[in-house]
Amino acid sequence: MATSSVTSSTTTPVTSTANTGASIISALGSGSGIDSSALIDKLVSISTLPDTNRLNTKQTLLQTQISDFGLLRSAFSKLETAASALGNPDTFNAKSTSIPTTTLLGITKLDAKAAAGEYSINVDQLAQNQTISTGYLPSQTAPIGKGTLTIRFGNWNSAVDTFTVNSAKTGGTITIDDSNNSLIGLRDTINKSNLGVKASIVGDGNGSSYKLLVTAPSGGFNEVEITAAETPGAAGLANFNFNQTARNLTQQQDGKDAQLRVNGMSLTRSSNHITDVVEGLEFDLFNKSSTETVNVGITADKSLAEKAIRDFVASYNTFLADSGKLIGFDKDKNDYGSLRQDPMAKNLVQQVRGQLNAAVAGLGGNFTTLAALGIRTELDGTLTIDDSTATTSFRSAIDNNFESVRDLFVPKTSSNNAQINVTKYTDKSTPGSYDVTITNQPTKGKLTAGAMVSTFPLDTTGKTYSFTAILDGVTASSITLPTKTYATGADLAADIQSRINSDSAISAAKASVSVVFNSTTQKLEFTSAAFGSNSNFSISAASADMADMGISVATGTAGTDVAGTVDGIAAFGYGNVLLPALGSKAEGLNMQVSPGATSGKITFSRGFAGTFTSLIDNFLQTNGLIKTRETSLSKDVDKVKTDLTSVDRRSQSYRARLQSQFNAMESIVRSLKSTGTFLTGAFKALSASSSNN
Repeated sequence: MATSSVTSSTTTPVTSTANTGASIISALGSGSGIDSSALIDKLVSISTLPDTNRLNTKQTLLQTQISDFGLLRSAFSKLETAASALGNPDTFNAKSTSIPTTTLLGITKLDAKAAAGEYSINVDQLAQNQTISTGYLPSQTAPIGKGTLTIRFGNWNSAVDTFTVNSAKTGGTITIDDSNNSLIGLRDTINKSNLGVKASIVGDGNGSSYKLLVTAPSGGFNEVEITAAETPGAAGLANFNFNQTARNLTQQQDGKDAQLRVNGMSLTRSSNHITDVVEGLEFDLFNKSSTETVNVGITADKSLAEKAIRDFVASYNTFLADSGKLIGFDKDKNDYGSLRQDPMAKNLVQQVRGQLNAAVAGLGGNFTTLAALGIRTELDGTLTIDDSTATTSFRSAIDNNFESVRDLFVPKTSSNNAQINVTKYTDKSTPGSYDVTITNQPTKGKLTAGAMVSTFPLDTTGKTYSFTAILDGVTASSITLPTKTYATGADLAADIQSRINSDSAISAAKASVSVVFNSTTQKLEFTSAAFGSNSNFSISAASADMADMGISVATGTAGTDVAGTVDGIAAFGYGNVLLPALGSKAEGLNMQVSPGATSGKITFSRGFAGTFTSLIDNFLQTNGLIKTRETSLSKDVDKVKTDLTSVDRRSQSYRARLQSQFNAMESIVRSLKSTGTFLTGAFKALSASSSNN
């Protein structure tokens, strides 16, 4: 019994331990049995998911905001386009015309600046061009001589032996040399001279001889005088002289002015294209009639302005709806817009809304706001137009106060002194009224010659009258007066003026001089057309015979620049132009000051359209507020992308760490497996030994 008891107590623990070891080894198998890769993915995801979701959500919002700022930009741009039409003076100055069926004339242009009214027009004579021609020449390509041909404009008398120069029209000089020494070359050079003179070659029909036909601009005082200066040793150009000394060409047709009557007033014009009889109205004359009267009516067309205003109101309401979806609640999407919490986007829209109710700076009177025109702002911010018959309605404003309506929308400058004219303004000019004081008058450069020694009529035969002039710093070529008789001092002055202004260097510099004969002092007076300290006229050389006309080498008196103040601040003057100081409120206002002005008040208003479009332009320009905000959002997107990259790097590091830890665990498990195998064998051996005993 004792032996049996011992055996039982010894066998039971061994069997229990062996079963336990086998159970562990069975559980471990060949490894841990854990899907470590899936577990690592889950652990990494749990670690990074909050940051990744937050950053992805932020990135989506930022990208949506960038897109929506693009939509906001587009909405502002459409609104600016509608407002720009209101800033165009032609929108409010539109005219319509009525004209009966006629063969006398045809309307070619009607500008917005045309004055409304009724005009009766009679055409008594059409303008025509003077034409002159050479005799028949045997060749188009044979040399014709070298030198220069000076062309001047004026009027020939009926006998075509006395020429009166047109001092108001500048002629010119063409050069004939080896490059154009032929009839063809002369024709082409005349046509390229930009003098308004046209030349053509007319054959005899047999191909054996040719004429040069020269056609002057139309008009009685646009007839031509041609004077040749031949190159020594290359004579021939004298054959083209057509002046008081030699008329080697034949006049085929004289020049005539158009003669017409407008509302009974007789007028003459050099062309059949009439541009300045009725301001803003241009028409062509086709025929004349001693009996027919053409009645032309010009009326104001307010419909264009009214449509532009209504289009603006509609555009604004559309803008308000579109922008509201971005900064407020979008009913279509049943969600708030991405810019609902963007303070700048809301501020931009609010600035535009505020501008609608603001008074236009620089205007007086009752029409300084949209509300004064019957354009109301409703509680929801939209605009409505009062089309009732009330005196405060939009209809009443258009019908009864159209000029004030125009002034409300269109930029306007004015002056209470006609001698101080505001000609320009810039974006830096602040609307308002400014007091102008002129402290120095603008003057032109001038030279007064000595008293005439000779008397009129003045015959230049046998004498050399030549001189060289300097005008506004530009030296002209030597000028020689022709052999002719000047009937009066006015004739002499006009001839000298024409020759100076026709000089190639003078005309290229766009300078000109006025020459008059003072019958009281018997002196010639030369005055530059320009104002300012750079304006002057001098005689740098003169032949001895010029003393007969009181002309000798002399330096004239330079002009002076205008000077003055604007609202007490010294302004900059150049010539007759006065510019307010940089940085002052009036900066950018350009004033043209006439001699004699002492003071005045100028007023400037941008009008509603100018102020409104300027505001929106600040939003839309390349360095404007919207672009700045878009750039900032783009940088935020880049930062989010960087943060996402950082999260990804951290997750990869965390993944590597987990992988290392699981690898270590697997190593331990494999070690345990090896130990388990050993223990299993040991347990079996122990169990077998116990059984044998």
